[in-house]
Amino acid sequence: MEATYLETVKPGTKAYEEVMGLLLENGIRMDDAVQKTFGYFSDDQLIGTASTCENTIRSIAVKKTHQGSNALAEMLNEIILVLYDAGFQNQFIYTKCLYADTFKHLGFFEIERVEPDVVLLERQPNGIRNFAHYLESFRVIGDAIGAIVMNANPFTLGHQYLIETAAAQCDFLYIFVVTAEHSAFKHEDRYKMIVDGTVHIKNVMVIHGGQYIISDATFPNYFLKHASDATRVQAVLDLKIFSKYFAAALKINRRFIGEEPYCQTTSAYNEAMKVILPEAGIEVIEIPRRMVDDTWISASRVRNLLKENDLDGVRELVPETTLIFLKSPKGRQTIGRIKRSTSRH
Repeated sequence: MEATYLETVKPGTKAYEEVMGLLLENGIRMDDAVQKTFGYFSDDQLIGTASTCENTIRSIAVKKTHQGSNALAEMLNEIILVLYDAGFQNQFIYTKCLYADTFKHLGFFEIERVEPDVVLLERQPNGIRNFAHYLESFRVIGDAIGAIVMNANPFTLGHQYLIETAAAQCDFLYIFVVTAEHSAFKHEDRYKMIVDGTVHIKNVMVIHGGQYIISDATFPNYFLKHASDATRVQAVLDLKIFSKYFAAALKINRRFIGEEPYCQTTSAYNEAMKVILPEAGIEVIEIPRRMVDDTWISASRVRNLLKENDLDGVRELVPETTLIFLKSPKGRQTIGRIKRSTSRH
């Protein structure tokens, strides 16, 4: 009887070279954002591999000699147990639409798809519907119900201006905070900065975005023919989920975005939004970015000033509430991390 086991595989090892060879054999790339890679072995021979990024399982491949066996199911079950132990109660898989039924047969449930490029599945049978039901508890009655999805890394005067301007055009405005922990500032701190910076706006509610707002920092590209397609596919998938679940639960009919002069990825996402959301009855309203001294305010500019210890420069770009956080022990810890590394957002 074959002895099978799951083992963490690290770059630079012989086993990792075998993993890369197995992915190549299956026409799959190693995803850019993986945090941990596993090998599944039978009698010390690699027969399968999968990697994880937070609670998503990606870059999955099984040796052709073991396809059709229980190897894939057994490997995924072991990885799911690892993710459970790490505190993730739900697990997600992105894959080509072609393989959706394979993962459904293994106990995953479809959330949404973009034909023929990608389908997103989750382990919990009613995860997304339960989240939509949770959102319904925040529903406010009104004719003009708006929404902003925001990272706020950190929260700036630009973010505050966007919210104030949007709120003035709505009966009620929801701010969804991106949850993914791939920013310099942790989610709980970004959430607090937004809450503290909008306490004076009476028709605004700040809500944790949960697991269903897809961040470009975590969206995988390993199954796409061209990595450059990732922004388009991610945008379509994310906006379909937003329309079907977020907007439907809260009767959102306006989504506000800030003008994006810097980031090509965000700009492309905004353009996709202008096409997709109106088809779902959601008006897209773009608000010009606020400027200071003839320069647009941006979170990346704030982070660069923090790296340079230029708090005077930062003071010109953030509300007092953000400045208070930056001077706190947690804020100083975050600034230390920023100085030691380069954030994507």
